[in-house]
Amino acid sequence: MALLRQMVAAVPAKRVARPGASAFALMFALESITRASLATVIPLQAYAILGSARDVSLAILAVGATGLAASFTIPLLIRRIGRRRVYPLGGACLALAALLFATESFFGQIGGMLVRAFAVACLNITLNLYIMDYIHKRDLVRSEPLRLLFAATAWTIGPPLGVYLQSRIGAWAADGFSAACALLVMANFWRLRLQDSPAVALATRPPPNPFASIGRFCAQPRLGLAWAIAFGRTCWWGTFLTYGPLFVVRTGADPIWGAFMVSASSMMLFLTPLWGRIGARFGLRRTLTGAFIVAGTTTLAAGLIASLPLLAAALLTLGALGGTCLDALGNIPFLRAVHPYERPAMTTVYRTNLDVADLSTSSILAVLLSFYDLPAVFIASGLGAYALALLVRHLPRGM
Repeated sequence: MALLRQMVAAVPAKRVARPGASAFALMFALESITRASLATVIPLQAYAILGSARDVSLAILAVGATGLAASFTIPLLIRRIGRRRVYPLGGACLALAALLFATESFFGQIGGMLVRAFAVACLNITLNLYIMDYIHKRDLVRSEPLRLLFAATAWTIGPPLGVYLQSRIGAWAADGFSAACALLVMANFWRLRLQDSPAVALATRPPPNPFASIGRFCAQPRLGLAWAIAFGRTCWWGTFLTYGPLFVVRTGADPIWGAFMVSASSMMLFLTPLWGRIGARFGLRRTLTGAFIVAGTTTLAAGLIASLPLLAAALLTLGALGGTCLDALGNIPFLRAVHPYERPAMTTVYRTNLDVADLSTSSILAVLLSFYDLPAVFIASGLGAYALALLVRHLPRGM
């Protein structure tokens, strides 16, 4: 908690009038520690309550589908009550989700997962809108890596901290810590006193049907390409974070080594300033292409040499170099391409890459594992990353 207070104090007071990249990076970091502290606790608690991995998967699929539908209501919510209320609403929902998890009951678990999914959608959409309002397009290649750098600590220490609190003290300790961090998310937001962009706030046209925005989104090739890049990034990380530790456990190693592999990959987020400089030097298209190639090559190789588990695990971890580069720069094509007057609706559609990637990855790989062994998952993930590398080459040179 003392670390979080120091992070809040680290943003100079003069930035409150006109928040810059560090202010938004701090917002993302506080949100990240709130979510990361329960990232591992939630599936473990769901398994304990539901009793089987299959039921946990079904619960995740149901929550993902519900969250995908609910995210389309956020533009209407923003139109009705404004972003300045939707963002703290997301923080309040994160706190509520933690309290529901603390009940350690079936309905508390499912309800907490649903509320958490809605909260993440609120925070993600509104934060991206504020970033597009306050950060110039040409500065995104530097501000986005800074945002990931601030979040690196949260995702490195958050999951093991949550599991430690749950196992040594109790679920209430981990959930209480997450709820307290959610309150910090809201307090920091109110301190910044962010204002909506006049280009959005003064719009007089009635909001379009959120689902009709999908057609408008798909009609713009640059937005579709940006969505595909983000979709591929989420698919790769979903495969790595779910099946990487499982692969380690299946080799007979202590499960803690799987946790160390995930922690090591999260630590690579500290390289995000480097990715920003590389992106500025060589261009977004070349850098993102290289990132997908690195992630694809290492993951494919790990699947092919799965009989050498230590080397395969090392290759999977090395693939996070490409994954963290995609995290640092992967949102920039969308942030540069979207029109100001369409930001709320288009951001909502763009965010569906998270839910669609989770749903499609878990479904496709479940079918694949019905016929092949676990290494096939990494081979498929590597080939998918190669396909995205080819797709990225269609990014305009000037983007």
